[in-house]
Amino acid sequence: MDEQKQQRLRKITESIIGLPTLPTVVTQMISLIDNPNTSASDVAKLISTDQALTAKMLKLANSAFYGFPREIATVNHAVVVLGFETVKSLGLSVSVLERFSGASNNGDFDRQRFWEHSIACAVAARILATKVRYRTRGQGEAFAGGILHDIGKLVLSQFFPEEFSEILHLVSTEDIYIGKAEEAVLGLTHAEVGAWLGERWNMPKQLVDAIGYHHMPGRLPPREAELPALIHLADFLCRREQIGDGGSARMPS
Repeated sequence: MDEQKQQRLRKITESIIGLPTLPTVVTQMISLIDNPNTSASDVAKLISTDQALTAKMLKLANSAFYGFPREIATVNHAVVVLGFETVKSLGLSVSVLERFSGASNNGDFDRQRFWEHSIACAVAARILATKVRYRTRGQGEAFAGGILHDIGKLVLSQFFPEEFSEILHLVSTEDIYIGKAEEAVLGLTHAEVGAWLGERWNMPKQLVDAIGYHHMPGRLPPREAELPALIHLADFLCRREQIGDGGSARMPS
């Protein structure tokens, strides 16, 4: 990214008044899990201080998505069976869903179908991660990448509704890829906005890269491109099957 675009991106993102932040418990959880001396009980104690996060973590752990044969009744048990990386990814995903759960300021953007697309991408990315044996316990990371890959669209929709309406109008009338429409209207894309937000929230670098490069994983070194490539493929498959709505059906050319 050239310096002018980087400055434009920072200026737009930092100028958003009331930009949601991650809960303190989630940022603490990320730091705690990244510490090699941390135990499962340490993570469980921290999560248990947040009742809402605790309830949602247990609900997810007991969902058919994970298919454990016995009920997971405690956070400590959830941390042990899910693993640190999955717990971290689920915590991030839950927090982001909460931060952008309010009504949209943009009537042209269907949030319900947007979340359907994001969740479908998360499920597809997790399945793909298992198939290609992406990292140890990398399925949770892939799931979070799928949930978060289009977070920049929510930022644009919520804080720049007029510009985003113009973007969607261009997509509809000229049948172009949404990234090209975003470049024409704002001079940057939802992927760049989302990646900058991820950096601001101190997300793990691999998730920031997945958000920023999910349409162009080939621009990263091969080892760093693994997760973005997984998300790119999951996104493509969900668009092909028309699951939900990511803002446009057109893929980048």
